[in-house]
Amino acid sequence: MELLNAYQSKIKMQTEAQHEREHQKLEQRVSLRRAHLEQKIEEELAALNKERSERIKILLERQEREIETFDVESLQMGFGNLVTLEYPKEDYR
Repeated sequence: MELLNAYQSKIKMQTEAQHEREHQKLEQRVSLRRAHLEQKIEEELAALNKERSERIKILLERQEREIETFDVESLQMGFGNLVTLEYPKEDYR
């Protein structure tokens, strides 16, 4: 009976040790995967922010060109010669 108890105890300890090793390996894999995903997310966010900044810059440049074109065309049509009327500064909403 003592030999059987000792054998069962030995098997139990080996099984628990194997379980702990497997658990540590899985935790390590999860940790590495999480770090990889977080890095990928950061890279994608940086790329999206860069693209957003570039689009804003392009839109601002386009707006500036359109305003310049509008001003030039307005002057060519004679709107630059109009006198500015003094309107009351009340809000007409």
